[in-house]
Amino acid sequence: MQRLDLPDALADIKQLPALPHDVHHLIQALSDDGLDYSGLAKVLQNHPTICSRLIALANSAWLNNNGEAVTSIERTCFKLGLNIVRGVSIGLAVMKPFNVNQCRSFDIRRYWVSSMLAAQAATDLAWALPDAAVDEAFVQTVHTAGILHNLGLLCLADTMAEQTQEALRLKRANPQLHLNQALRQTVGTDYCEIGAHLARYWGIPEALCTIIEHHRHPGYRGDYWQQTLVVGAATRLVSTLFKDAEMPKLEMLEILAVAENTEHRCFAQLQTEFVKTKELAKVLFG
Repeated sequence: MQRLDLPDALADIKQLPALPHDVHHLIQALSDDGLDYSGLAKVLQNHPTICSRLIALANSAWLNNNGEAVTSIERTCFKLGLNIVRGVSIGLAVMKPFNVNQCRSFDIRRYWVSSMLAAQAATDLAWALPDAAVDEAFVQTVHTAGILHNLGLLCLADTMAEQTQEALRLKRANPQLHLNQALRQTVGTDYCEIGAHLARYWGIPEALCTIIEHHRHPGYRGDYWQQTLVVGAATRLVSTLFKDAEMPKLEMLEILAVAENTEHRCFAQLQTEFVKTKELAKVLFG
């Protein structure tokens, strides 16, 4: 695994959390856009903790309305669907190295809901792009990037718990402040910068690292700029849900030439999924 110099804000931390080898393999396997239910089950069977959480989810009131017990991971994959299984599995896998208990204001449910809905919104927006270059690989990239977009916040809540706690308090006291602005005041960096830094340290594909780093920058035009703006727009739509605000007019979607009615449809779908995804988070995290 490549060693990188830490940003100045993290210079006193001896080592970034390491991504276990089995988790790295899992993320790579789940990114295969040709994976079917059987293949997905085979990948997951080597990860019993994730399997047990998925089976519990498939048998929960959140989904299992007929009361028929689901006992196999393949049946679980079929019942939950590929996108939910991929999203939940990657989300749980990247959380494995972290302990956020010391950062008391860190809301694991909100983190989870933001990640899952950003992935969904990015997927929906990607398919709506008027660009013939959009294919399954493009869509899988933005879906995974949506899950990982706030990875840096998870890292900071573990490695710099006190400063991150202060940033979260500052954000609550000043709702107009973006969390990254608060983090720059208390930590000297933000979750986009740290997330990209950590992702590169872990050896995650550069496309995902780039999107994590730049998704909040509407003016970004470097490599993977379309994917980056898609994820950026998705995260803004999700943020609006938490504020219970009206759908924003997004410069990023204008740049991407996404029709306004498509944006409305995507946002309406997110509003529907918001409650369901919060219930999913309750099942997973209590």
